[in-house]
Amino acid sequence: QAFLEEAALQCGICTPGFLVSAKALLDNEPKPSEDRIRHWLAGNLCRCTGYDKIVKAVKKASD
Repeated sequence: QAFLEEAALQCGICTPGFLVSAKALLDNEPKPSEDRIRHWLAGNLCRCTGYDKIVKAVKKASD
């Protein structure tokens, strides 16, 4: 839901990878820092946009 609210998706090709990584992170660290979020998402590549909205969405999901 946070990904939709933060407009963190565009074409959708990378979305499954980001969602799975975000879920794994939040399962392990319910309140991650921005640095931890960026570390956990580093293996995913998005060509459509920067990563700020994606990081913001994961942070929002942790609140």
